[in-house]
This record gives sequence, structure tokens and C-alpha cells, in this order.
Amino acid sequence: MIDLQVSPQSAAIELLKRRTIRRNFTDWCRHCGFEPAQHHQLLIAKLEAVARGDVPRLAVFMPPGSAKSTYGSILFAPWFLASRPECAVIAASHTSELAEKWGRKVRNLVIEHGNTLGLSLSGDSQAAGRWALKQGGEYYAAGVGVGIAGFRADLAIIDDPIRSREDADSDLVRERIWDWYKSDLSTRMKPGGRQIVIQTRWHEDDLAGRLLGEMAKGGDTWDI
Repeated sequence: MIDLQVSPQSAAIELLKRRTIRRNFTDWCRHCGFEPAQHHQLLIAKLEAVARGDVPRLAVFMPPGSAKSTYGSILFAPWFLASRPECAVIAASHTSELAEKWGRKVRNLVIEHGNTLGLSLSGDSQAAGRWALKQGGEYYAAGVGVGIAGFRADLAIIDDPIRSREDADSDLVRERIWDWYKSDLSTRMKPGGRQIVIQTRWHEDDLAGRLLGEMAKGGDTWDI
């Protein structure tokens, strides 16, 4: 809310700033204290395309330490909700603890920058792993392999579905992740829902490898 005691000119400048931040992901990142590097700018352009609906499925393969989770999981979710406050977001990672860590950071950004984003938490939304907006949107953090019954998503972000090299080398773990993706995550998407998979590639037959294998056979198209 704009302070009515400030001058009309200052209020207009503040409104313009907020609108610019809600339209431009780079401006939002800078507003949060991050200065995107060149590879982040490439990622930002793809994430903006997801938000517009131009890219329904995005696969992000970057090495550890490249801040792919910072931009893809933490900064993107609240910015996406700012222009679509009625939407529901599922954020999944290899454990519920990590997914809830992301959820806590996203929730804190909504609290800290609520006026800029035009968002506010519902009064009964305090949990890091599942919270709602007064505007109608929802956020649900889940571990890979955990059932997602009762929740439908407009956006799914799967970040680091494999925990370690040991898990990547396990046929059982890879099969369990794939079954979860096909039986739980995919069935929870609303019509027109968007998906983002963010990971370091560990194995040719990991989740990303299977998705690309399906695409090669005529399945869903992923922008890589």
C-alpha cells in the first residue's frame, strides 16, 4: 500500500517501480540484492518465458554452485505469483527438508516484499512447507517420493530430485523417482500447467534422462 502522506510524485514513482519489478525478473532479482551474471541472464530469460506460457516445460542443467536454485526455486516462485496470485505452486526436492527450506525462503520473500509484489500471506499460513495467499494462491513443498494427493498445481518446480552419486547409481532409487514423477507429480498438474526441472546431471538414466528419452520418442517437449 502506498503511504498517502508522501507526495503524489513520489507515490507515482513508487507505483512505477513496483510495476516494473513485477514485469521484469531481472529487476526483481536486483531488488532482492542479487546481480545476475551472464549465465543467470540466460536462465532468467527462460524463466520469464515459462511465466509467459511460451515455454511450458523447462529443463535446467547446471553444475553445483551455479546458483540455479537461487534463481529457479527461490526468486522465481514469488515473482511468478506476483502476476498470478491465484495460482498454485508445487516445489519438490530430493527430501522434504530441502523442499521446506526452499519454501521457507520463498515465504520470507513474500513477507518481506509483500507490498512490492502485491502479495500477502493468509492469516493461518505459517508452515514453511505449505502456505496460502490472501489472493488465493498456494505453495506446497514436497519431497520427491511423497504423495501429493489433494493439491493441484499451475507450476511445478523440481529441484535436485537426486540427492547423491550413490542414489544416482541406484536402479531402485531412479525407478522410484520416475514412478513418483509419472504417478504423483504429473497427475497433479492443472491443464496448461508449467513444469521446471532443475538439476545437475548425475546419470544418463536419471529423471532428466528419462524425460529427454520420452521427448525423443515423440513425448512432451522440453526446452533445455
